[in-house]
Amino acid sequence: MKFKETFRYFESPASMVSYFFVDRIAAPLVWMNVNFLKIHPNVLSMLSGFFAILTVLEFFKGNFITGAFLYFLSFLLDSADGPSARAMNKKTRLGVALEVWFDSARLIGSSFSMAWKLYEGTENFLWMILFLLWGVSFGAGIWIYQKAKESFKENIFEKPKKEYSFAPLITWMDLEMLEFFFAPIFGFVKIGYIVLSIGYLITTAGMTVYTVFEDEINNFFGKTRKEKNKS
Repeated sequence: MKFKETFRYFESPASMVSYFFVDRIAAPLVWMNVNFLKIHPNVLSMLSGFFAILTVLEFFKGNFITGAFLYFLSFLLDSADGPSARAMNKKTRLGVALEVWFDSARLIGSSFSMAWKLYEGTENFLWMILFLLWGVSFGAGIWIYQKAKESFKENIFEKPKKEYSFAPLITWMDLEMLEFFFAPIFGFVKIGYIVLSIGYLITTAGMTVYTVFEDEINNFFGKTRKEKNKS
């Protein structure tokens, strides 16, 4: 496989942080794995899960910077396993299950452990309330995310983009990388956690509104496109 072909195996549209940052590092890993290393994608998923557990433990200890780099390593392997599976034609149900479990472990574990450490250090129950807000938003969002995503791509965009591109809106992945990687490194963990919780609430509310008023919104954008084509 040529390197320029690698990005066609990544999911599109990608989150902005994945498109401009993570996938630029994951793509060479995928290319090397497909051509030389030949590591089974499920092994990459298990390695991602291993580093996810280490991430949560470090956050519980209050070692935010160490946890941030472990989080990024887990996220990077998670970003490489799917494209590797598609490129190597080794997609399995086990791989899907591993990704779901390890993604959830990394995300929920990181969110709770960071909120708990902030609460422990400040004795301010606000951080646990924000975790609860995040958790409810996350729980509601996973039910409606796939339907909203597919319908949005099919109906709002005139033609779904086949080439590798990035999503024009802030996604959950952008918020997660902001709080669990960039915030610890640059020292704004508290502000980042507030942004994470409120951001999840806003994005989930947006998906909910779109799901409820899907027909009306799609019709509006359809009429708008027709009017533009006439002009």
